[in-house]
Amino acid sequence: MSKKLPVRLFQPLFGLFMAFFMSFLMSGAITALNVGIPPDFVSRWMHSWGVAFLLAYPAILVVAPLARRLALKFAESPFSPAAPVAGTKT
Repeated sequence: MSKKLPVRLFQPLFGLFMAFFMSFLMSGAITALNVGIPPDFVSRWMHSWGVAFLLAYPAILVVAPLARRLALKFAESPFSPAAPVAGTKT
């Protein structure tokens, strides 16, 4: 049985993973667009990724609640109980 972290850490942990992956992918793409693929591409990418991650994590922690509220204005929450379907027992 694995021990999981408490639910209060879900948002910061989700933000950490999101910042990690998004900054990795975006910094690689932008570095390639700006300089092509020179011999020192990986070094340039890792430098860009470090800067991007340091900016992305706090930004995600601040922006995520706003993005969530905006999304809920346009779509049903995936976490709310589903409305009963006509003809089924609840």
